[in-house]
Amino acid sequence: GGDVLLLRGRFEDLEILGGLQGLTVGDNRPLDFSRLESDTVGLAEASLSPRTTFAGKTIEELGFRKNYGVSILAIWRNGKIYRSGLPRMELLPGDAFLLYGDRNKLALLVEHPDFLVMTEGAAEVVRSRKAPVSAVIMAGVLTSVVSGLLPIFIAAPIGAVAMVLTGCLNIEEAYRCIELKAVVLIAGMLSLGLAMQESGTAALVAEAVLGSLADFGPLAVVAGLFLITALSAQMMPTAAVAVLMSPIALSTATSEGLSPQALMMTVAVASSCAFMSPVGHPVNLLVMGFGGYRFVDFIKAGFPLLVLVMAVVLTVLPLVWRLVPAG
Repeated sequence: GGDVLLLRGRFEDLEILGGLQGLTVGDNRPLDFSRLESDTVGLAEASLSPRTTFAGKTIEELGFRKNYGVSILAIWRNGKIYRSGLPRMELLPGDAFLLYGDRNKLALLVEHPDFLVMTEGAAEVVRSRKAPVSAVIMAGVLTSVVSGLLPIFIAAPIGAVAMVLTGCLNIEEAYRCIELKAVVLIAGMLSLGLAMQESGTAALVAEAVLGSLADFGPLAVVAGLFLITALSAQMMPTAAVAVLMSPIALSTATSEGLSPQALMMTVAVASSCAFMSPVGHPVNLLVMGFGGYRFVDFIKAGFPLLVLVMAVVLTVLPLVWRLVPAG
């Protein structure tokens, strides 16, 4: 006893069930929706998209429960809620639904072009019993990275595999979290950066640009070195950029009679300014996937920050090191 059955139908039809032994119908208590949700089933709000192909069709014609595996508990239209006669209602763009069903089925509706699912996380399977396990795995990943025991590109995949093996999420859920567009973008950008480094293109361009800027004074050389290094850091790993640009900075300092300490510090700061590209730093990749950011978003946010750092370097650097050594 004590089981709660969720039924849909006309009140007069439901009252007939009251005659069945051991069954109580409608005690007028407010429905606690949290009791309807579990690790496998849940509630979600969704509406028809403006360009839906379902307009003018009824729920019955669409075979909604059979084809989509979820039930429509209510429809909201023009400020009015409909709870009965739903199978024969003709759907209109903008109709909002209260859906109930398997979370995996709700996940499919999130990607369906005819629906706009408005309940954040409704399709996510909540495994509260696995929360301590996932917390331990996350702490282990962070600790290994912060302590320097493992680099993040090794610790993160190990943590992801551990999440799957311990049942914190399944293979399908893990696959849905992979942003394929980001993977393709990363592969292309890293290949471009490696090609520039191995072919000597980056070094050739840097030496040519810095040599031409020498006529405009030492501050112009520092500005050019900063820009070339920072732009290279958007496509190449920070360590690779520092290794590539350091000998160029030393060579420029020798040929132009500038302070090697000042130019090397410029390289050190500029190679860390990977603000305008998602592949410039592992953290950028993390926020790109979870935040749904585009490449252009990094440029919009990163360019002003890059200009600010460059202005600080050009202002502070000559105060700490003389660009042209005395004597």
